[in-house]
Amino acid sequence: MLRRFWRAETGIFLAIWLGLLLAGRSSLLRDPGTFWHVVVGETILDTGDVVRADRFSFTRNGEPWVAHQWLAECGMAAIHRLAGWDGLMLATVTILAGVYTWLAHRLLRAGFHPLWAAAVLAVVLLAGSHQFHIRPLIFSIGLFALTFAMLVDVDSGRRKLRCLWWLPPLFAVWANLHAGVLAAIATAGLCVAWWCVAWMLGGQSPFTRPRDALAAIAVMIAGGLAVLINPYGIALPRAWFATLALPLPELIQEHAPISLAEPVGWTTALLGAGYLAALLGAFPGRPRVTWLLPLLWLVLACQRVRNVPLFSIAAAVALAEVLPYTRWAARLRQREVLLPVDENRPRHCGPAAFVLPAVLVLAAAAIQLCGVSAPVFGRGWARFDPALWPVELLDELKQIERSGSPGAPTPLFNDLALGGFVIYHAPRLRVFIDDRCALYGSEFLLAYDRARRKDPRQIDRWQRQYGFRHALVKTGTQFDRYLEAAPAWQLVRRSPAAALYRRQ
Repeated sequence: MLRRFWRAETGIFLAIWLGLLLAGRSSLLRDPGTFWHVVVGETILDTGDVVRADRFSFTRNGEPWVAHQWLAECGMAAIHRLAGWDGLMLATVTILAGVYTWLAHRLLRAGFHPLWAAAVLAVVLLAGSHQFHIRPLIFSIGLFALTFAMLVDVDSGRRKLRCLWWLPPLFAVWANLHAGVLAAIATAGLCVAWWCVAWMLGGQSPFTRPRDALAAIAVMIAGGLAVLINPYGIALPRAWFATLALPLPELIQEHAPISLAEPVGWTTALLGAGYLAALLGAFPGRPRVTWLLPLLWLVLACQRVRNVPLFSIAAAVALAEVLPYTRWAARLRQREVLLPVDENRPRHCGPAAFVLPAVLVLAAAAIQLCGVSAPVFGRGWARFDPALWPVELLDELKQIERSGSPGAPTPLFNDLALGGFVIYHAPRLRVFIDDRCALYGSEFLLAYDRARRKDPRQIDRWQRQYGFRHALVKTGTQFDRYLEAAPAWQLVRRSPAAALYRRQ
């Protein structure tokens, strides 16, 4: 009875779930996009239509804008209405715990000793943890794991080729959640292309006849067209590519290359080294394409840190496939790193193993829906870090809102990282800039980046152009030092995170 209700996966889920609830109290709320995602979702729920033009800034007010994560934003707004930020934290943590527990299950099913499976999972979690925020990217982390695992199972023969027909409807939903669907389309397309070439050359491939190749190509065509099933049509994928083409590394941290001086850098390097060692150990045999695809994601992860979670997931799934086929697999089994694979072991844990996690998650949700204040599980646990967000300045921002003309939103100069915070907490103010980078364009972004690093007096030229009377800037920045010394600006109040100035 105990083994039915308590499996290794049960303990792993609870450890990740509780760990993220404890550690993520403030860290899950450190991304500026989290705030405006909720506001966009609220706007869609109130109006019954998607947002098609900017309504949050004064520099781009009324210009066309594609809210390409609109479906996820509606879900975020609905949860926020029911249980606030605590509900959003609970939903995010539960999704992440489910995804990474499923990865652990694949490692265990491949024969990994539970302790070694936990060690690999810990590195995978640490590598991707910098992208754990309350935002739509969480959906892409889970759906990419599902897609890549499906491709791996087809490549190994565990699944029939016809299961690929699940990809087009999955891509159609995913396209309205997050732009990460591009990663899945590219990965699946490379798989199908490799399988076609391998089949024609007589190599290892799940294709056995021309009909198989044609069906797989049809799946990819249908999957590519499925992303057009959205309220914006072709404008939605155009917005994705516009964002990818922007010069962002100096401005947006998640678009910067990885650094070995930071935890995300050395954990990625450690995971990459383990994956490469396993891959080399599988030679001189013929590797499957799904064994090699994490190499592509390793390169992309080195170029942009936001790709690290996708690489870590692909590497974990590939390790479960590759390691039992390496030349030192027998030695690993002698040392009990790998255990003999039980072919009779069920592919799934069974519903009983999820009873305890489901009870705890539902209990936490009920506590929050009832408005009960409690540590970890209840209301009031989610917290904005005052070192990151200027929560002490909310009264002053509200005062600026009230002092504006009725029906005429008040413009406010702000640092890019504070735009989302203002959009959520002071909705009658209009921001100068925020992290919806495709809306502002490369020329405007580069001008802002140059001003914040080298030419802070540009803020006065912008003030004459746009007429704003207040500025909210990060504490200790070039903007802050310039405004503090400028006689035309007066400090209203300073907090650890930001300083608010008023034009004399």
